[in-house]
Amino acid sequence: MKHLRTTALLAIAIPFAFTACDKKTADGSTGDSAKPAAVDEKTAIANFKSEVENVGKWIEEKQKATAADPAAGMAMVGDIVGKLKGIKTDGLPADLKGAWGEMGVVLGEMGDVFKNMPKPDPANPQAAGKVMGEFLPKIMAIQAKVEPVAKKLQDIGTKYGLDMSKVAPGK
Repeated sequence: MKHLRTTALLAIAIPFAFTACDKKTADGSTGDSAKPAAVDEKTAIANFKSEVENVGKWIEEKQKATAADPAAGMAMVGDIVGKLKGIKTDGLPADLKGAWGEMGVVLGEMGDVFKNMPKPDPANPQAAGKVMGEFLPKIMAIQAKVEPVAKKLQDIGTKYGLDMSKVAPGK
């Protein structure tokens, strides 16, 4: 259940990390006129590793804090989105950047399932059971897609000295 919960939370959050195309700078502009200097691959990998590790640790801490309250776990999805939006992929090797993107696509599907999931009413266990009964087959089908993509991301990450297990659930 913990694995499913982690997968579900990441499923919602990771796709949003790839939608931050129109980020505003401190002065309110989009920053199009002054692009940041290109980052070399070694620096990009080191930065990515640091960010992935930090987000992974943060997710673990939040999971521990919300372990007894699934509703609180679901409420932290917005925070996960914020954290993942900050992970930069500029300068990463094409295979790593591509695998990270693939994970985002698959988890985006999972995010859609969660977004469209009706909220179960804890006061009505039969209705909550029905919601979960409809939800679980959808999430299991997407989990089957997540596993090979997560394995690919972990394998490519290993090539660059990265542990992607906390942000690539399913391996």
